[in-house]
Amino acid sequence: MKKFFFFSLFGFLFLFFAMASEAIVSVKLQELRFGILRDQLMNYELSSQTLRERLKQMFLSKDDYMTEVKVNILESGIMNSETEGLDLKMSWKDKFGLYVINSVRFLNLKSPLELEEQQKTIIRLQFAFYMERTRKYPIASKKYQELEESITATLSDEMAFTLLHHGYCLVMMGDRDKAYVKLNKAIDLFPGSHYAENASLLISFLEDGQKKKEELKSKKKSPEELAYSLFQSGDYEETLKTLESLPTLTNDQSYIKARSMEELGKTSNAVKEYIQLVKQKENKEVAIRANRRLLLIGNFYQENKSLVAFSKEEATKLGDSKAAENIEEGKSLVLKPVIIEKILKTESSSNLSKEETTELNQIKDEIKLSLEDSKQETKNLALVVSEEKIPLVPETSPTTEKKAEAPPKNVSQSKEANVPLKLKVKLRDGREVVCDEVLIEGNLASLKLGSFGLNLPYDLIVSVQSSQPKKGKIKIGTNTGVAGESSKWIQNQSGDWVLSKDSENPVTRADVKYFRL
Repeated sequence: MKKFFFFSLFGFLFLFFAMASEAIVSVKLQELRFGILRDQLMNYELSSQTLRERLKQMFLSKDDYMTEVKVNILESGIMNSETEGLDLKMSWKDKFGLYVINSVRFLNLKSPLELEEQQKTIIRLQFAFYMERTRKYPIASKKYQELEESITATLSDEMAFTLLHHGYCLVMMGDRDKAYVKLNKAIDLFPGSHYAENASLLISFLEDGQKKKEELKSKKKSPEELAYSLFQSGDYEETLKTLESLPTLTNDQSYIKARSMEELGKTSNAVKEYIQLVKQKENKEVAIRANRRLLLIGNFYQENKSLVAFSKEEATKLGDSKAAENIEEGKSLVLKPVIIEKILKTESSSNLSKEETTELNQIKDEIKLSLEDSKQETKNLALVVSEEKIPLVPETSPTTEKKAEAPPKNVSQSKEANVPLKLKVKLRDGREVVCDEVLIEGNLASLKLGSFGLNLPYDLIVSVQSSQPKKGKIKIGTNTGVAGESSKWIQNQSGDWVLSKDSENPVTRADVKYFRL
């Protein structure tokens, strides 16, 4: 009987450890895959680079429109990719392995692995960053605060990102005391990191601006000088208050007023000021700067075809048509957001707890409110355009009952001949980007168009094809030279590149360095 008991116990323990070992390996593979996909999607290093450029532009070179376009392109590629690969599907075996791992970590006084919680954190971060990008700072700040309170891994990239970007949002909201707390916390927790570097840069800009403001006040300088100093330091609310104390404004001061209103999200009011500055004839330099703001607003921040058409025409009159071309070129590389559509389509399921369902519904309500605000601002902008007697351009192509007759064959051929050849890059979530070339470096793909570039996870690309398949062939290059030419290249399930889904002799994924026409 004892032998049977010992054999049974030994067999049970053997099966337990065998199953536990297999489950632990499965969980570790899940964790590794999740970590790789998370880093590709979030792209924290790039997010710090773009924030640094945004800060430099905000405090040092406010009228550098090329940098602003580049930042908009780069920001659209951060936390704005399909997250399907991050959807964890944990079997009972995985959950058992996770329980074993967390039991051991508990005994070693380590924090538990929370893969499913990390997945939810990423969705929240995507939402908060989208609100930040679209200048909905109060909503972004609220979500960043909730994230800071819910993230258990104090020294994680997610916590560092949250503290840094929350600090930035608080600065833009004018709450600088709270901003200092978040930024200093990022410096203390992550010394020597790119997060700490950016937090220190933002603090130094704020302190320099405050110092200059106090010097001007102590020397009893004029309101004109004070307003300019406040504007340069990014204190837009105080800038507007100071300008309101002046009886009349010069063209330069009116421009500062418009820029301050724009940064505070009062876009339609800013546009009205910009249009007046474009129309005035006394100061051509101010007219050019104001017109570039109209081009940026109409293309990036509050899309309006009538405003773009007006500012393009004015750019030609002002001898600044190159700026209009550059801004339109950059606009074509900006990716539309996927996080909003993803969240709005998410249904509350039985798998979610009551708290998770409440939070999901709250985020949906905030998105809907944000979209309503955008619609109202769009209406306000359209009203300003109408009041300023700018020729209206339909925002959508009108549908006609009768189809237009096809143009003569030779006319369509001549039009096609004048269209430049480009690469059409199709992404896994259905979006398409037109560019001149694609450069591959590690897990990142850089899509180049003129002076601009868009960085994306390499895995996000489905295919690369010519905009005119009959006319242009795409060269796929490796370290040893051109590996092949085709009008279309497809990335198969293994990540290798083929001419079609069923074709053989693929070009190995790791060898590919570029796609060019």
